[in-house]
Amino acid sequence: MKLIRGYYAYLAIAGGLLLGLVLQNNWMLQIVAYALISAGALSLQQVSRWFLRASITADVCIGFEVVCGPAVVPPGLFRMVLEYASLVPLLMVGCMLLMAFMAQMRDAGRGTGIEWVIFVVWSAGFILTLLMAPGWLNDMALSLTMTAVNTLTVLGYIALLADTFRAQKEYIRTEGEKP
Repeated sequence: MKLIRGYYAYLAIAGGLLLGLVLQNNWMLQIVAYALISAGALSLQQVSRWFLRASITADVCIGFEVVCGPAVVPPGLFRMVLEYASLVPLLMVGCMLLMAFMAQMRDAGRGTGIEWVIFVVWSAGFILTLLMAPGWLNDMALSLTMTAVNTLTVLGYIALLADTFRAQKEYIRTEGEKP
């Protein structure tokens, strides 16, 4: 039963990541995506404490999505600040999931180089977005930065999604070997 629950928990995380990637502009489905990630990570808290932390941070992302929803905060500077601030917990969710995957791979005796590369790609997309928020870049630099942000964000989501399935495979292998 534990093996099946873990299998579906990883699928919930992967489904949330996929939904978050595909429907980035739909605030209601973003809430569903964060809820899937939170539920999946909470179900895996016995594997690593990083999953519990990722679940809590995904809940914070849900709070930001609700507050930044179209009916709560009107368009303006405050809403823009909240939208940029909401990128921080999203960055942290991915990083905490990667830390959980790294802990799981280390426990299984596997290398964690792939997770570190994904960590850099995932973080770079969000950090560049936060750095260009104040608006001090000229038009040429802004255009190049936007291209880099869009590329790194999509690559980060896809790599994190692929690593989720890698961690799921390792979870099934290690749980299947237990007596």
